[in-house]
Amino acid sequence: MVTSARLAQGASFKTGWILLLVVSVLMTLNHLVLIFALNQPILFLGWTAFNLYAVLVLWFPFRQGQRWAWGASWMLVVAFASIIFFDRQVGPLYLGAAALIVVGLLLTASAFFLRPFPGAQG
Repeated sequence: MVTSARLAQGASFKTGWILLLVVSVLMTLNHLVLIFALNQPILFLGWTAFNLYAVLVLWFPFRQGQRWAWGASWMLVVAFASIIFFDRQVGPLYLGAAALIVVGLLLTASAFFLRPFPGAQG
């Protein structure tokens, strides 16, 4: 029999998850607008797809407590923080978004790692 492990979603998890979701949704909308506003539509189409994927991961598997989703969400931090090396003008904005994502991930970490692994003997 397969059972799904549900997270004990306390205030810290909900705050972190909402923070992650808000940053991802806002960055998705930002990049969607930039597709039409700037001269590099392919670049911003890629960023939009990346952020939309992040929103879907956060909405479904992350919220269900799948640990791989928590680990995969660190790719947002890496991607956003790395922009500082390529564009000093908008880099601080992306670095700030990366910092907010780190805070959100750290707020949710206890819900993922302070519970037994599925199938572990109690």
